Amino acid sequence: MSCMSQCAKYFLCFFNFVFFIAGGAALTVGIWLFIDSNSFTNLIGKLDQSDILNKTDADVIRMIAYILIAAGALTFIVSFLGYCGAMFESRCLLCVYGILILLVLVLECVVVGLAFGLKGDAEKGTQSFLKSTIKYYATTADKAETVTVAWDGIMSQLHCCGVESYLDFRDNKNWTLTGKTVPEACCIKENDALKDPSCPISPTAANSYYQTGCYKAMVTAIEENAAIVIGVAAALVFIEILVIILALYLACCYWRPQHVYRCVEPSGKE
Repeated sequence: MSCMSQCAKYFLCFFNFVFFIAGGAALTVGIWLFIDSNSFTNLIGKLDQSDILNKTDADVIRMIAYILIAAGALTFIVSFLGYCGAMFESRCLLCVYGILILLVLVLECVVVGLAFGLKGDAEKGTQSFLKSTIKYYATTADKAETVTVAWDGIMSQLHCCGVESYLDFRDNKNWTLTGKTVPEACCIKENDALKDPSCPISPTAANSYYQTGCYKAMVTAIEENAAIVIGVAAALVFIEILVIILALYLACCYWRPQHVYRCVEPSGKE
C-alpha cells in the first residue's frame, strides 16, 4: 500500500470515527429525551443552574428528540459505513459512503440556493411567525410558558424588544391589561436588577431597548458573525468534497481487484 493510500485510509478512519461518536451521542440523547425527558432536563438544570428546559413545552422537547434521533441515526450509519469501508478496505462500503456524502452535499447546495432565492419571502414569513407568537406572551395558553421564556431570552441577550419594536406587544390583549408597556426583558439591567424600576411602565431610550426590534437585532448578529459562518460552511464543504474524493479514489482506483494473467506458450503448455 502506497503512502498516499495509507494517509487516505487513516484520515477516513479518523474522520468517520469522530462523527460516529458524535452521531451515537446525539442518538442517545434523543432517545433519552423521548423516553424520559424529565430526568434529562433535571440533570441539565443541575449542571447549568438553569430551569429553561424545565419550562419548555413537552411538544417542543419531543420535537427536539425527533430531530436528534433522525440526525444522530443518519450520522451514525453513514460514518459507520465510512469507517468500516476504510478500515476493512471494502470497495462496496466506500462507494455507498461516497455516494451518500455526495447526496448530502447536493442537498446542502439546494437548501442554500433556495434560501437565497426565497430570501424576501423568508423574511416576511419569519417576521409574521414571530409576531404571531407574541400574542401568547405571558398568557395562560398551553404554549405560553415556552413562548415567554423564549422571548425573554431573545430580548435579554440581543438587547431588543418585540419583532419590530415594543409596539408589537399591543397585539397581545392580555399584556395590555397588565398596565405595562414593555416586559422587563426589554429593560436595561445592572447587576441583574432593572436600571430604572419604572421602565416596564415608562420605557425610554435611556432605560430600555424598546425601539430596537429583535428581527433586526438577529440579522445584525448574523451579519457580524458572517465571516465565522462562511468560514465554517466553507470548511465543511471542503471536508465533504475531500472525503468524497478519497473514498471514491480508494474504492475505484486503488483497491481494484488485481487480475492474475498467466502466460500461455504457443504449444499450449503453461
